[in-house]
Amino acid sequence: MAPIETTERRAESDSRLADRHIVVTGGAQGIGRGIAVRCARAGADVTIFDVDTETAAETAGLVRETGRDSTVVEVDVAEEVSVDEGVESAVSALGPIHGVVNNAGIQRSVPLLETSEAEWDRHFAVNAKGTFLVSKRVAAQMIADDIGGSIVNISSVGAERPFTGQGAYGASKASVLALTTVLAKELSDHGITANAIKPGTVETPMVEQWLTEKAEQGGQSPEEVLSESLSTHILDRPAQPEEIGHVAVLLLSSEGEWITGESIAVDGGYLKA
Repeated sequence: MAPIETTERRAESDSRLADRHIVVTGGAQGIGRGIAVRCARAGADVTIFDVDTETAAETAGLVRETGRDSTVVEVDVAEEVSVDEGVESAVSALGPIHGVVNNAGIQRSVPLLETSEAEWDRHFAVNAKGTFLVSKRVAAQMIADDIGGSIVNISSVGAERPFTGQGAYGASKASVLALTTVLAKELSDHGITANAIKPGTVETPMVEQWLTEKAEQGGQSPEEVLSESLSTHILDRPAQPEEIGHVAVLLLSSEGEWITGESIAVDGGYLKA
């Protein structure tokens, strides 16, 4: 299908994350890449956790183009040993971790009556358990290093207003919101904040796949599905990945120190339309 058409967004640069080390899971492409690059533009060094290390290396190159350092660690967020080893590698490479963005996720458009147990379990393993495992391990590392850091979890508008075919995805992303609330409450005494971002339609390979799957199920073209989706947003265009990064940077920086336990919709008005 043709690429999603959108307006070119102006790249932002600042120093809000200067001298900080941020970990981005699922940072190889899509929203994760946008967040990684945006964090670098704000002055952070960035570790990228992903199973696709080849594509993640491209993101690391984009981070380095901003003048910041970056490393790639092969991590399966659904496996505790992999997460533990990944955090150790990140600290060894770039120093103490000041913030983490739990972005790694999967999405399939499958009607509930056609959703297999394995498909359901996989969504929860990556989207929910992965967020839990990484948050738990990074928070423990922050406490050990006496760092009042920040955890940012990428949920979805699908956690509150899912499309058809998003049963497993929406339910797993809703669990991320509940987890975020508990993290905020339990980590506050350590000076660690925890918040969630709920993106709407963003120009990413995952959304491209979703458009294709939903189009095949409904006998439409991906372009028609996209048009219908955008008609439910107040702002009728998809976001660019770095636009999600703008909010992540706020929450990861000192400007976000009085924000915790929140879920922020960055969705072009989808949840309000």
